[in-house]
Amino acid sequence: MAKPADGSEPVATASYPRLLSEGARKQAMAKLKSGETLAKASRVIAMKTSELRGAVLALVEQLEAAMQAQDWPTAFSATHEIRGLAGTAGLTATGRIANGLCHYLDSIAQLGIEPDATVTNLHLGAVIRSARTEDEAAQHGDAVAEQLAALVARKLAEIKDPATR
Repeated sequence: MAKPADGSEPVATASYPRLLSEGARKQAMAKLKSGETLAKASRVIAMKTSELRGAVLALVEQLEAAMQAQDWPTAFSATHEIRGLAGTAGLTATGRIANGLCHYLDSIAQLGIEPDATVTNLHLGAVIRSARTEDEAAQHGDAVAEQLAALVARKLAEIKDPATR
């Protein structure tokens, strides 16, 4: 197990205390994986979809403000939240696009350089548009996410090996 960058010691999974007996654990897992439980969860999520979409749109506004201020840690945090919540809110394309931006911002931060404005602005525009226009996102979201992922891969390759330009 790799040691975290902050020098702390990770706790091995095997050393976690057992909260349930093996039989109770198996029973609980079977219940969680049952069709009945999945159906209930789906109904609850469906009832909360508009609230979840509102939360994604609020995060998109946070992302937009952070990027305008070039506050990259806050932009990364908002992007990370968007990518995690968007799929549950029925905004799959938004989540995929946010995932690409999240990957880019994380990689750039690890390299210690400033993000490329073209890459970040293209992602921001795509995140905003996909979160606000469901029909268009459903039609073009996958293609946009794939094209932006290719752009991120190319830009990161150029940074790591300038000869690839």
